Amino acid sequence: MNLKHVEAFYWLCQLETHQRVAERLNITQPAVSARVRALESLIGKPLIDRSRAGFALTERGVEALSLAERMLDLKTSMLEGTDGTGQQSRIRIAAVSLTVKTWMPKMLSAIGQSFPETPCDLISASDHQLARYMPTADIDLAFLSNAPPRMQISRLFTVNYQVRWIAHPDLVPRGTGLTVQDLSRHPVVHYPRTSPLFPLTGELASEASASQHSSNSLGTLIWMLKQGLGIAAIPAISVEDELRTGQLQVIETQTVPRVLKVRCAYANMARKERVAQFLDIAYDSARSFCQSHPDWCDFVSDE
Repeated sequence: MNLKHVEAFYWLCQLETHQRVAERLNITQPAVSARVRALESLIGKPLIDRSRAGFALTERGVEALSLAERMLDLKTSMLEGTDGTGQQSRIRIAAVSLTVKTWMPKMLSAIGQSFPETPCDLISASDHQLARYMPTADIDLAFLSNAPPRMQISRLFTVNYQVRWIAHPDLVPRGTGLTVQDLSRHPVVHYPRTSPLFPLTGELASEASASQHSSNSLGTLIWMLKQGLGIAAIPAISVEDELRTGQLQVIETQTVPRVLKVRCAYANMARKERVAQFLDIAYDSARSFCQSHPDWCDFVSDE
């Protein structure tokens, strides 16, 4: 069996188009098709269900994908080594900015101590921006907001961030039980429509007569809050210092906003053994952070 045939099949399952696989493997689209057909011929059954409009696997294809993951993982382990010695190929991690502001520094520090010879690249952006990395499989781990996992791997977890309405103390007088109508009387700082938190502020749009601002950067949004430009529904942990010093305050409302969930939504299963080591570090780092910040975030093991 030619491992290149297995590799083409695996990446077709991940990327779902021959063009993307061709770009990934630096071969032509006909070569991708030929390799997948050759694997099907060797197995004796079709792996791709070509009767459907979109990409889909046959029952045998699902079984073959699991075996392909194991084969490519073994190949990676053989080429890289798994005992922590020697130069290792780099690991690429994509994470929403909230994760980077909370438990990700613990993870990166632990990676540096456990795998000093492994370069670790971090890509931080919004869910919408990071989504473009998913189809290219150009990352090894992705931690996204409100996104279900796309793989089966051990030690998956979820961090629940408590979302609260936040404002400058001079903008909203202290009180209890504010309604949506009460909130709509104040200027609002929105996340973009692509954000999982937009519905909370977007709900005020039809009610609001005050100014409406927006920002796709959490840092900029927090700066706008500190300047008294509006109110916003954000994870309270992101302004923990400002709440403690009184620069910002939590607005007490009749209903508490839902939590924002962040979890590992993607792992490169072709490097499963290697990636699992880093996911273990992420698991311990996130759990430790949540234990030290119980007011604003909760750690939930998905096992």
